Amino acid sequence: MRRATGGNGRSTAGSEGTRDRIVATTARHLAELGPRALELRAVCIELEISPSLVNYYFASPAELIWTAAVYGYTQHVAEQQAAFDRARTGAQALEGWVRGTIEWTREHPGIAAVIDFPMLALSTEGMATTEQFTKDLSGLSRDNVATLGSAVWALMTGRPPTRLSSARVAVLIKLNGEFAFWISTVGFGGMGAAMWIAGRKPYTFLWRAFGFSPDRQIDASIRELIARISASGGRE
Repeated sequence: MRRATGGNGRSTAGSEGTRDRIVATTARHLAELGPRALELRAVCIELEISPSLVNYYFASPAELIWTAAVYGYTQHVAEQQAAFDRARTGAQALEGWVRGTIEWTREHPGIAAVIDFPMLALSTEGMATTEQFTKDLSGLSRDNVATLGSAVWALMTGRPPTRLSSARVAVLIKLNGEFAFWISTVGFGGMGAAMWIAGRKPYTFLWRAFGFSPDRQIDASIRELIARISASGGRE
């Protein structure tokens, strides 16, 4: 009997459990170590499988790394949506998104590095590889931006948080300049702060010398953003 195959032509029937375990374990190693220090041999030892089995499922190390990164990012986007659904006010929703972005990046710096710097992280100049990776991430990124946009809109309008579709958020961005400004400010600022804090260890001694606390600064920035967005108002 011929087994079913996935998009890469590799057999999948009766084998998804093994493939999923490889991806999940690689994602955990990748989150902690990053793409440069990741050792597939360590993944195989932990799973008690042969490296040839990894080669069976994935055409290259880069393919496994991006698959693991997408797996990890999928979990993050779902966690952001769950946090939004628990929020009772726009302020709670916005703060949850920013803090969720920072904490996830701090705890998963290796995956964040692959997402933000794919060409460097995948160690490949093959455009097909990075284009496929970007395609895999595009839907997830739209969902994450929709969660952020929903939080900003709830805060601007003073309404209870309601999740908006990515299409609705896109329309609001085009029609409402104030909304577009705040979603980009919070989005770029939040992700930038996340990457900065995640890589802060080399600068810790310097910050201590000047009495600077990144976490206190983030707290103050979030409070200021909430106040300013609340005061800006919104319109349909």
